[in-house]
Amino acid sequence: MASGHRPTTHGRDIGSEKTARMHPAHAVHRSDLIGEMARYLGAISLVVVGVIHAQQYYYAYFSVVPTIGTLFLLSFVGSGVVGATLIMPVRRLGRNIGDLILVLAALGGIGIALGSLVALLISEYTPLFGFMESGYRLAVVLTLIFDTLTSCLLALFVVTLARSRPARRGRRSAIEAA
Repeated sequence: MASGHRPTTHGRDIGSEKTARMHPAHAVHRSDLIGEMARYLGAISLVVVGVIHAQQYYYAYFSVVPTIGTLFLLSFVGSGVVGATLIMPVRRLGRNIGDLILVLAALGGIGIALGSLVALLISEYTPLFGFMESGYRLAVVLTLIFDTLTSCLLALFVVTLARSRPARRGRRSAIEAA
């Protein structure tokens, strides 16, 4: 009694010259994985930036500092909205629109983080909106770390996504041709 199993050797059908295709439609490539990890870690880092600003606003009494207090609150809200957008499954709206939303959110996150970083560095050396930071207390050090981390991770995500789009189109064409 013969089974319905066809013997194969090293991905080739016996008696055939066709190579077995190992490319599923949604294959995950290393650069895509790195980009997605950077996206999620960047989103978390951005939320941490917002939480630090919220803590400073509510518990370090920056709420009473004109302009700076408002900027801390706006950083908290913006970081939360952008961070949530980066974590949401927006690609369910379609790959192109999802990628556009994610790139815009990542650029917004980079803007928030770099704006915060630049403002902090300026306030260390000269008054900014009438406020001057003094010393490197824990909140300042954490802000420096997470602003830099957020900017780097989200930039890596954007670059990885931009570089993978032409390759993805090429893979899609190869799969469709098969």
